[in-house]
Amino acid sequence: MSARTPLVPVLSCSSARSSRFSVRRFCRCIVCAVFTVVWLLHASGLAAKKQKGPTTKTVSGMVLDKADNGIGGAEVTLKDLHTGKVLAIYAEANGQYQFTDLDPHHDYEIKATFKGVASEARQVSSFDTRWKLVLNLTIPPPGS
Repeated sequence: MSARTPLVPVLSCSSARSSRFSVRRFCRCIVCAVFTVVWLLHASGLAAKKQKGPTTKTVSGMVLDKADNGIGGAEVTLKDLHTGKVLAIYAEANGQYQFTDLDPHHDYEIKATFKGVASEARQVSSFDTRWKLVLNLTIPPPGS
């Protein structure tokens, strides 16, 4: 070995100033590496949160008679039990209805009415973790 070759291995990130071992430079490199790893983990966590999926609930279904025929034009009401707000729509010609952009942390009550006769009120619970719920509403014949 020559007199100029160091006996301690080079452990610094930047060997431009000196090729000798420097504890201070080594510690700076370790700190930089740790910060880089933490930042990368945080950034990947943010990306995962953005790709999670829907943030609102959808409730859809059919308004049916006792023979399972769709009832077009039936009024379907959805009441937010948290705020008291009521939304009402009319079922399509085949009896289909849909409510979108519902707050998953609220409870709802839904029912259908046609020619003065109402279906049973159904509940949509905030504890139900499904993003898309299908609730069919059956309206009994008049006088039942």
